[in-house]
Amino acid sequence: MNILLVSELFPFCDAAGELQMLGGGENHMYALGRELSGRHHVAVLTSHVPAATYPEDRFPFHVYTIYNRKTAGKRAANLRYAFRLSRELRRISNHFDVIVPQTFIPVFSASLSRTKVPVVPIVHDVYQPLPLANGISAWRDLQGGDTLRGVQACLLERACLRYASTCPITITVSDPTFEILKYWIPRHKIRVTGNGIYLREFTQNTKEIDVICIARFDAPYKNIDIVCEALFDTEVQTVIVGDGTLRPTLERRWASENIKFAGHVSETRKKELLSKSKILLSASSVEGFGITLLEGLASGCLVAASDIAPHRFIDHGSDIIKFFPVGDSEAVKSAVIELLQLSGEERASLRKRANSLVSHYWNWQVIAHKTEIFLDSVAQTHRAQRAC
Repeated sequence: MNILLVSELFPFCDAAGELQMLGGGENHMYALGRELSGRHHVAVLTSHVPAATYPEDRFPFHVYTIYNRKTAGKRAANLRYAFRLSRELRRISNHFDVIVPQTFIPVFSASLSRTKVPVVPIVHDVYQPLPLANGISAWRDLQGGDTLRGVQACLLERACLRYASTCPITITVSDPTFEILKYWIPRHKIRVTGNGIYLREFTQNTKEIDVICIARFDAPYKNIDIVCEALFDTEVQTVIVGDGTLRPTLERRWASENIKFAGHVSETRKKELLSKSKILLSASSVEGFGITLLEGLASGCLVAASDIAPHRFIDHGSDIIKFFPVGDSEAVKSAVIELLQLSGEERASLRKRANSLVSHYWNWQVIAHKTEIFLDSVAQTHRAQRAC
């Protein structure tokens, strides 16, 4: 197959050769590219980032880039880029058997391109409750209270979901996201693949950091303020990794002897911090999957997480993750203290079970193989229809 992956801001290496990855969705697209390129011709279409490099040992596929004025170290998200991307898709689409865009801008661009090549969207997150007023309200909160941006984002997501409903199939990463998508897309068209990690890329080191929390600071639903409130008056040594518009406010309010803000770090540094951490903490109220939890488990961290369906999906009924109610800072503190007080034998048992869970369900080879089967089915059906 000739496969074109389309991502708003695909991972890249900076001038120093460090891999830069914004989140779980981007990680998913990158891993699919790496895995599928071993058996198929894969290309990627994404935003141009100044000084970005794509060394062949890390990017065994061709990367096309499109100018986007917002990508000088920032997340790509503008409609001018969407139209520019749609024109490029229309120009090169006939060289491919299937196009795989990641929501949201790339899916919107695929709809504008009117390509005749089959499109299989990958949806990682859905923030669109019914009715419209609720969708606008949810997106306004996600946009930091900006009503205009909330309306724009809500309408964009609805347009993407409507287009996805006309595609042969739509891939998503968890059963909870499927349960939301089925209100927008015929359920027989939705395929669940999950998300994954490469276990070999994570190590376990001397555990000298009590708690690590990794999140984007431009997303209020990550609830970093709840984490800080829970651990501020304790002696629990906490490192918070991430950057974004909310960071200055949170740092002024909560930075202390035991709560350190590390800012944005490279993938290498993130994995090093995980390897040295006893507990990975996630207090999110919204997730499509929550790949950071897998990274923590692979690094030998005990995991405490908010009790939301995507986190339960990762746990797979194994009782490895310690759950707490969303938004409850006292419950967060209790969960962390309980995990810190476990005996060495109890921690070893949890880590052994976690390694087995990740190896069996959440490795990229399994996820990519599922995706490959779905894409091949769509491509074959399209070829048969053209032959008729």
